[in-house]
Amino acid sequence: MLKTLLPSFILLALVFVPLGITVAAVVWQRRWEQRSGRRSPISERLLHQAGAQARQKMDALGDDMMERLAQLMLIGPLAMLVILLPRVRWDRLQFGWLNWLVIAGATAWAAWLVRSLIQLRRRRRQWREGMLAEIAAAQQLDRLQAQGCFVLHDIPAGDFNIDHVVVAPHAVFAIETKSRRKPGKGKASANVGYDGAYLQFPGWKETRALEQARAIADWLAKYLRDETGEPVVVYPLVCLPGWFVTLGKGSAGAAVRVINPKMTSLFVDTGTAPLLAPAQRDRIVHALSKRYPELTD
Repeated sequence: MLKTLLPSFILLALVFVPLGITVAAVVWQRRWEQRSGRRSPISERLLHQAGAQARQKMDALGDDMMERLAQLMLIGPLAMLVILLPRVRWDRLQFGWLNWLVIAGATAWAAWLVRSLIQLRRRRRQWREGMLAEIAAAQQLDRLQAQGCFVLHDIPAGDFNIDHVVVAPHAVFAIETKSRRKPGKGKASANVGYDGAYLQFPGWKETRALEQARAIADWLAKYLRDETGEPVVVYPLVCLPGWFVTLGKGSAGAAVRVINPKMTSLFVDTGTAPLLAPAQRDRIVHALSKRYPELTD
């Protein structure tokens, strides 16, 4: 009896087991993220950017289109199953080596897809948190325009993007925004120290963001020099929305500065620095604007 029912069990497993494993994997991933104790640093309400609701509608329509496409691709196979399964003589059905090879291939393919799905969900969460951090930073930096600054966001630069550029009255700043999830709760979990060499987060320290900001500023300085025909000093900054930045002794003279986006006095406090000539600022802003792609139908 068991030998007779085995083929039917195998066919049903091929249909339902991959779906069940996928659901279980997604649920497990969500619970693991919740138990990790880390949370997004962005806790305040974000204002809508221009076209935000239209973009949300567009994304929702894109998701609906993909859902319809998936359903369209399943219609044929499901119809074949409904037609053919009642005609199968289960008592005469036997599995040969080719059938087992197909089952093994389908199992491996399903395992790869589940693994890819988990990775894509994790990457999607990371990109979403990065997007929210950039929006939070942009909304604070945009206020500088009332104080005579030009502020540009998400500037294409070859194989990477510059998150924000502030052309202040006296200098140009290239800003690399980072989102780091906070561990635990309380004020201590929201503090990051900077001594000029390391970013000291609660439980870990890193230098990669500092290195990226320095490399981006070097690239931008070279680009602006080539475009405007005159040297332009670009200051690298790392922006950490949602974190309280504590500056140590070595941070004052460091090549890279670290800020919370609400620390905007840095951009308007000229000190003894000479102001950029209006014509030079116009050339800088024009050179930056050229990096954006033209809209096409």
